[in-house]
Amino acid sequence: MESLINQLMTNPVVLAVVMVLAVLILFSVIKKLVKLALVAVAVLALYLGYLVYSGKEVPRTADELKETLQNKYEEGKEVVEKKVSEMNTSLKEKTFELMEEKVEKLFEDTTGVQVQK
Repeated sequence: MESLINQLMTNPVVLAVVMVLAVLILFSVIKKLVKLALVAVAVLALYLGYLVYSGKEVPRTADELKETLQNKYEEGKEVVEKKVSEMNTSLKEKTFELMEEKVEKLFEDTTGVQVQK
């Protein structure tokens, strides 16, 4: 570690390259953070615009906004869980029906006797 520091201090070209790389990395991180902040502000603006357009109460404080978003998240989570459960049940039923048909067809093909339900 000390040899690396000594090499940086004694060789100005290496020091310049390291400084340029550090500035580029810092610039890249700041650029990504700015993009993230802009997206967050845009989503918040769209949400507030939706609230105004729909006539719903616009949160006045950050705590009210946080509570509203948390409630909407929970509602959405419940809806998704319900739909997934319904789809799972439907998928099980359809799979059972298809397997029954395949077994009957296989039995008919091997024995030549039709299966009555």
